[in-house]
Amino acid sequence: MLSRLTKVTVTTAAGAAAVLLAAGCGSSSSPGSSQSPASGSSASGMSPLQAIALAADHSKQVTSFASTLNMQLSGASAGTISGTMQEQTKPSVLMDVNMSTVKISGQSVPGGMQEILTGNDLYMKMSLLSQELHKPWVILPLSELQKGTGVDFSQILQQVESNDPLVQTQMFTSAKDLKALGTQTIDGVQTTHYSGTYTVTAGISKLPASMRSMVTKQLKTAGISQVHFNAWIDGQHQIRKVQVAETGSSETINITMQITGIGQQVNIAIPAKSQTATLPASALKGM
Repeated sequence: MLSRLTKVTVTTAAGAAAVLLAAGCGSSSSPGSSQSPASGSSASGMSPLQAIALAADHSKQVTSFASTLNMQLSGASAGTISGTMQEQTKPSVLMDVNMSTVKISGQSVPGGMQEILTGNDLYMKMSLLSQELHKPWVILPLSELQKGTGVDFSQILQQVESNDPLVQTQMFTSAKDLKALGTQTIDGVQTTHYSGTYTVTAGISKLPASMRSMVTKQLKTAGISQVHFNAWIDGQHQIRKVQVAETGSSETINITMQITGIGQQVNIAIPAKSQTATLPASALKGM
């Protein structure tokens, strides 16, 4: 029987997984052409809207990337999540999130956690679970995790698989106050810094009709109504760093993601069956 502390830890980690997916997975579409150009110009001579739209278009070709990630949450699910992430969308969804710091709703995960997501399962590695279950990894079928968290993982995975990983870029093109803020070097690469703000309603209008209902529901649950962003784009029209502040009635999510690799083969090893344990059904109840 799992101890109460470990059950709380599992709930915290599962919640962190849901937050990571819900915050990081939107959808993509071709940038619209009806918006009037933003004022100012980038280092390349393009308007900020043209630069953002071109980066959004280029991001559709990205099928794998690596990054650092930091999320600060306030409100109903206050906390901090930080670490590194690898993700591929083709030929199938595969994600490795290695979080050195996980604290949600006042509960910390000692030693952090590592999660590997496939199309069907979530693998979780945490010291408390390893001690109690005597295996390095725990496997949680997404169908069971969905029952506990209420998050529709199948639709989220479909989004990730059919669209680019840098999905937020598509919604940036709906901002009415886009501006260029000069140049900055990110990991030795010169970039141009852009910023803007858009309403959720405007951002969702950039999504395919088939995706709008689900994304609206996700954002409505958090009460998110407005998003402010900063984006650093290199000379090849690739996003190198993104800062997003999602503000709503019940919580605010501040996300900073710095890209450390684009289009490279991810190195993610699925845990062997001999290294995994299955959580008892009682541990999944009430997540």
